[in-house]
Amino acid sequence: MKNVFEKGHEITLMDALDNRENRVSLQKELLERYPTNTLISLKMNIPGPIKTNNAIRKVFHSASGILQQYLVKNDVILLADTNRDLPTGPEGYFIVEMNDVEAKALCIKLEDDFLLSSMVDLDVYTLTDDGIQDISRQSLNIPPRKCFVCQHEAKACARSKQHTLKEIQQKLVTLYTDYYFSEIKQSVAQCAQKALLYEVTCTPKPGLVDAMDSGSHDDMTIYTFINSSCVLTPFFASFFEEGYHYPKEKPLNELFAMIRPIGIEAEKSMNEATQQVNTHKGAIFSLGVLMTALGYAFAQSGYFDLKHIQDIIKDMLCHLMDDFDGVGNKRSEDLTIGERLFLDYGISGIRGAASSGYSLVFNHSLPYLTTQTAGNFNERMIDTLLYLLQFSKDTNLIKRAGTVEILDDARKSATDILAFGGVKSTKGNELYLEMIHEYKERNLSIGGTADLLIMTLCLYFIEQLS
Repeated sequence: MKNVFEKGHEITLMDALDNRENRVSLQKELLERYPTNTLISLKMNIPGPIKTNNAIRKVFHSASGILQQYLVKNDVILLADTNRDLPTGPEGYFIVEMNDVEAKALCIKLEDDFLLSSMVDLDVYTLTDDGIQDISRQSLNIPPRKCFVCQHEAKACARSKQHTLKEIQQKLVTLYTDYYFSEIKQSVAQCAQKALLYEVTCTPKPGLVDAMDSGSHDDMTIYTFINSSCVLTPFFASFFEEGYHYPKEKPLNELFAMIRPIGIEAEKSMNEATQQVNTHKGAIFSLGVLMTALGYAFAQSGYFDLKHIQDIIKDMLCHLMDDFDGVGNKRSEDLTIGERLFLDYGISGIRGAASSGYSLVFNHSLPYLTTQTAGNFNERMIDTLLYLLQFSKDTNLIKRAGTVEILDDARKSATDILAFGGVKSTKGNELYLEMIHEYKERNLSIGGTADLLIMTLCLYFIEQLS
């Protein structure tokens, strides 16, 4: 499993040497243009052959923003600034109306205050009769920077190669995830909420609540779903946090047990917001598992790798199918509908979908949605819902129809519509509207498939974060 600092294009020694030469040339050009002012140079300090990617640029922009805040706070005039996004790493140059000693002191304060300062180099230059002068810590009688791994002198550790690249990168991952944890947690929770809202506003849908109709759900409206979506967002953040703080040496199936109380509280809040209407019980389970896996993955590597996340979910839910153990020994009248479907047809419902690591979502519907380019996003969501319906064994649909044969009917309807080009085609849309009318007449609903669409949308939005 790679970490966030192992992703990207590798540079060569010649790339680094050429960059150094170009950097010196630019510094000289800027100082000659502003000979009486001071130049602050900001560049990244990332060990290994990969010097830039989204995470590294994120750290750079954070450092650049903090530096400019410091300048404003100290009433320093910024005369000019320029940024370069290069394969050798992002760079920033700031010409300030400030003497070199004060500028260096300000940079040292940033290095002391900024949690990720070990990933950046801040240098101060002025133009003298002897050329460009670098203002060092030593010239100001300030102790050298410490190694962020062991707290000894950084340059000494670098010279002696005291730490392995893997050791250094793992420390960087820890610093990175700690610093951005709150921001990422909120962003991920908002992706979950956004997925809930997009699903319910996707219009029209067969048997489901949408922006125009309540489908086969007389006790719900779009506003019921909006109310539910809004109160659930803090719980999605809690799921993420639980996964983030879970010790990596502990078995992941125990993590699943730990998040159950969060799910219970989320259901209570949903019921309060909807006057006891079950809008999102299935989605709370699925998104809760996903949010937890995302938190765990982010803590380990600093980014979201879909294969890693899917493996985490499988490990978390490795005993979920145990719920069916012993059902064959139950009396027929004691069986739930889900247990009966499992015994008679091998249909495992949400348990089977989840314990597979949501393979239908990760391996099929997410790539399908991502690669769809024709039509507007509403049409793409509908087509993705139909795509899912071809493969999902929706127990909600079976219960309402009273027969498992409804799955074949639903599959054929979805396949026929998509064969004509989906709802964006005239014939496909005509068949789709007929399907909606039929589901309304027969009081059918595909709530389980809708939950899979929510999962698909959430992962789609999360992929866009990076």
